[in-house]
Amino acid sequence: MSGTALLHLTPGDYHVIRAEDFGSPGLTARESIGPAASVQVLGPLVTVHDSTFDPRTGIGHHPHRGMERLFYILEGAVDHDDARNHITGHMGTGDLGILTEGRRGMLHSEWNNTDGGTRCYIMVYPTDPLPETASFDAIRDDEARRVPVGAGVVTKQVVERGDDRLHGDVREFADSSLDAGAALDVRLGRDESALVFVVEGALDVEGADGSAATAALGREHTVAVAPAPQARSLLLKAREHSRVLHAVMGPGLGLRRRAG
Repeated sequence: MSGTALLHLTPGDYHVIRAEDFGSPGLTARESIGPAASVQVLGPLVTVHDSTFDPRTGIGHHPHRGMERLFYILEGAVDHDDARNHITGHMGTGDLGILTEGRRGMLHSEWNNTDGGTRCYIMVYPTDPLPETASFDAIRDDEARRVPVGAGVVTKQVVERGDDRLHGDVREFADSSLDAGAALDVRLGRDESALVFVVEGALDVEGADGSAATAALGREHTVAVAPAPQARSLLLKAREHSRVLHAVMGPGLGLRRRAG
């Protein structure tokens, strides 16, 4: 395999959207990919947020159209209410909500109705083909397979290849737990892009052939990998007990960075 170029982002590289920006108290989003971030596009992803909601807070009804949003609930719960299409949905800890906006669009709210805090990892991408109407679906925590993939590594396969509940080009999404000293190999096919996010812990990441650039990742760090014509691998090596989210996507628009 050829070397894998890594773009390493730290929390200092993110665009922070605060409660006053949302116009709603209790919300914060750390945008690693998006129009105001240093990385504006990765593969099909046009927005990636690590978001927190204080207890009993949220954002009121607001419009979206033409995209699909994945809400992976790391902690707490989020309730979705689409007033335009009379669709509601609940996402609990470990669930992946699939919010499809459609050509008609949605007018939805996102709310934490619990007495505790909520944290969710949100990925936004275009749909192809574009459904006519909005919809809500979810991959529940208890239906995702837990797979031991090596010594000291357990991976929760949230989105597996071929899952037709998604309408865009996110091909895999997983949540892995690594013991200190354990290693995880994330494989990319031809023309595939990848995203890695460290929920907790510390890891080293490198191309599995050893020829690529390496990065030392800490808590809430991100690695973005642009698509390339050859198959590649990322090797994640935990320096301490770690939890890592990782996604494999299609080529989309490649990797685009903000000018300047």
